[in-house]
Amino acid sequence: MPRLPATCPHTHLFRGARVLVEELPDPPGYATTPHPLDLALRFSDDSPADGEVLVSPTSGDMVLAVGTYTTEASTTLPTRTWLISEVSPLETQVELKIGVRVG
Repeated sequence: MPRLPATCPHTHLFRGARVLVEELPDPPGYATTPHPLDLALRFSDDSPADGEVLVSPTSGDMVLAVGTYTTEASTTLPTRTWLISEVSPLETQVELKIGVRVG
């Protein structure tokens, strides 16, 4: 699957933040049966970052791994990995709710 656009309404991720994934062909299907995704993440200050949703084949647990990026205010944030605590289908998007940081 190609890299999908995703947006975060904040300048960084934290527990409780949300990420909207766009251009998934079947948002309800993805919420029911998630699979790995390659994301082109964009934060509220227009900072881009590479992201990847990973899904454990045994437990089904999901994480969002985000590569190093620099905010508009010139703050460099290192590579981090976050648990995804919830996946919700919207009309044309999927909303990922961010849980605790695991890396």
